[in-house]
Amino acid sequence: MKLPEYVTVDEVKRVCNEIGLRNWSKITDPTVSGEEASTILNIVNTQGMNIPLEAFRKGLEVELEHGTRFGDANVTNNHPILTGKIVIAHLKETMDYYERIDVAEMEGDLLKAILSRNIEKIESKYTKLIEAQKLLNQSVADQLKKRI
Repeated sequence: MKLPEYVTVDEVKRVCNEIGLRNWSKITDPTVSGEEASTILNIVNTQGMNIPLEAFRKGLEVELEHGTRFGDANVTNNHPILTGKIVIAHLKETMDYYERIDVAEMEGDLLKAILSRNIEKIESKYTKLIEAQKLLNQSVADQLKKRI
């Protein structure tokens, strides 16, 4: 079955132009500026969630990886509003969603390194995993402090 292009490049261009962003359909490096993240957050945060801009920006970058690294998995053609809504959906589940994703990805990378038996790679991935776990643990601690 041939899948249709659900979100066209022309639609992404139109929306980017309308909201004052660069053309996201041409993004090859999933880097989002604070200004872009702020513009999108102001549009998609219709319920007024208390979302730190940096958390939202990081979420956009993670979601854009799907379109820039895996063309066959680019569901939105990097549409900024749809990508922003995906980020909002994940943050509604838990505000540390992307910290948890980082830990899971680092665990997978560490396993690959172990299987390759490359000591330098294992050390590098393990160090990155420890840092990701540290950030997640700090996020959890911060959330608990707010509740106590």
